[in-house]
This record gives sequence, C-alpha cells and structure tokens, in this order.
Amino acid sequence: MPINRRATLHMKSNPLNIILLGDPAAGKATHGKFLAKKYKLYDLDMGRELRSLEHNSTLRKKYRLAKTLDSGKLTPTQLVRHLLHERIHRTSKNQGILFNGTPKMLGEAKLVAKWLRQEKRSNILFVYLAIPLKETMRRMTSRKSYFRGKFSKRPDDNNRALKNRIAYYKKNISQVVRYFKKLYPFIKISTMGTIPGAKKKVNFQT
Repeated sequence: MPINRRATLHMKSNPLNIILLGDPAAGKATHGKFLAKKYKLYDLDMGRELRSLEHNSTLRKKYRLAKTLDSGKLTPTQLVRHLLHERIHRTSKNQGILFNGTPKMLGEAKLVAKWLRQEKRSNILFVYLAIPLKETMRRMTSRKSYFRGKFSKRPDDNNRALKNRIAYYKKNISQVVRYFKKLYPFIKISTMGTIPGAKKKVNFQT
C-alpha cells in the first residue's frame, strides 16, 4: 500500500518513526510488533512500559497504577508524559521509534511532536488502524490474553471498563488524529478479517 507522498521518507539517512493509533481492539499490539520488526524500531508500547513498573511499589503508590489500569481509566498524565519524553530522548538517533498506541491525548500529542522536533526526528509516518464499532465490541468482550501460564480475560475487559474505554476513545483519540494528520503523512488501514489478511494491508511500502 503506497503512502501519501506529501513528504519523502529517507530511511537510510533519517530513520523512520511511526505513530500507530487505532480503534480499540483494532490490533495495534499485533501489527505494531510486525512494524517494529520490519523497520527495526524501538517499540514504545505504553502498556508494556507501565507494566515494567509493576514491581516499583513507590511509583505504583504515587500514581495509583493498579486502580487506574484495572478500571480502564486513563493512567496518570504526569507519568505517561515522563515515559514518553524519556524514551524519545534516550533512544539512539540511528533507530526509529514506533509509538504503539500512544499518545492518546491531545496534550501528549503536542508534546510528542515538540520532542520529536527537538530530537530532529523529521521522518515520521502516522498510521491509523480502523474497525467498526460493532467489531470493537465483539473483540473486546471475547478477547483473552495469555497470562502467567494460562489464558484469562484481561482485568479491564468488563462492561464498565469497556464503556469507559470507548467513551475515552470518542472524546480524545479523534482530537489526536486530527492533529497528527495535519503534521505527518497519513495512512488509514482496515484490520477487519483474519490477522494474516490484515497484516498484508499493514505491510505497506515506503
């Protein structure tokens, strides 16, 4: 799938950076891993970054991580912004970054764009994975994850958290999408159907 050529991507001299957002349950984790491997990107998955702090009792208490994650509510803005800034600043200039499902708020998006400019990361592509709302509901109510040796539903995949997450998307993600579309080349990809079929569409050519 060809990209919008509003900007030319020079991957060898200027590593590609991808901002990967999408509808809830559209497959950002699955397809993000594929893109990170294909372009040798640092996979900045905020969920994983936050989970890496699970044994840090001081930070968990300070930011109330368990409560916010399990309820499906937003994680503390201060912590998310700190992690975003640190990863952008510390990642080698010779390696691109995959923003895997992040940033999700307009304020964070503006900061990410600012920090990317400061680090002279100008080769940026914005990718959005899309599925209908009906499919979001189906996937989120049936999804399971492999955890500690057995399959179990994610703690936040219950009706209350599901409603919180969809309301959050409608309120915040649309603003972030409009903002990034004005700044960077943009691709919208449907991930309906099988994973292999969707992966072929995500396997765009730069």
